[in-house]
Amino acid sequence: RRTSGVGLTAAITTDKDSGERRLEAGAMVLADRGIVCIDEFDKMSDIDRTAIHEVMEQGRVTISKAGIHAKLNARCSVLAAANPVYGRYDEYKNPMDNIGMQDSLLSRFDLLFVVLDVMDPENDARIAEFVLRMHRYRNPGEQDGEPIRIDGDVDNLATYEDKEEEEEMEVYVKHDNLLHGQKKNTQKLCSLQFLRKYIHVAKNMSPVLTREAAETISNEYAKLRTTDNLGNKSKTLPITARALETLIRLSTAHAKARMSKTVERTDAEA
Repeated sequence: RRTSGVGLTAAITTDKDSGERRLEAGAMVLADRGIVCIDEFDKMSDIDRTAIHEVMEQGRVTISKAGIHAKLNARCSVLAAANPVYGRYDEYKNPMDNIGMQDSLLSRFDLLFVVLDVMDPENDARIAEFVLRMHRYRNPGEQDGEPIRIDGDVDNLATYEDKEEEEEMEVYVKHDNLLHGQKKNTQKLCSLQFLRKYIHVAKNMSPVLTREAAETISNEYAKLRTTDNLGNKSKTLPITARALETLIRLSTAHAKARMSKTVERTDAEA
């Protein structure tokens, strides 16, 4: 079944026992301050896509149904995946014709990635080798036929911090030939525990926008608007006032990745 707008935002249901109406939060409300992943985005109807316009713009859901009036926070990031209109991306058409979605919806996304299925024997061999290694790999200590625990990798949200566990955290992962393949270079892979801690610290940073970065963002936005007015056929996203907020968010995210307290010119240019 395809994703529905009610399942993403909120729904009014009737209790079977008492017959009273109640409000049930959708996926975007439950993922407040988190991320929502939507697959088969192109299979959604236009009415369901319109339902998430307010969420992506205001960060909240307004409900006025069955005598229930409420505003629910839905400050989440949206990661959506969709197929092209023709089933396969047509390189002879511009990206907007291949995507086939409303400009009002696409302008609410900060980034748009076009993933092409390029036929390359070497790349296909690497993908096949990786998939086969995943089927052969077992976690250390896992028994044959042991069921996989759903909550095995759930983050610990307790306020108490275990100092012993923090000291034992390793920054890099030990190389495993069955998991990572044959070691062909000297690059090291960061451990999952370290990446979680790094992302947690980076999200709590609140960098301040400097004057130099603000001038750079303003100039780049003006250039994008000028290019859009010239009628560039290869454009992917409509350049609106939301694009200015996109540049600010991307610059701020780059500063957070550097663990910086200020957004510099280099962040805006990146």
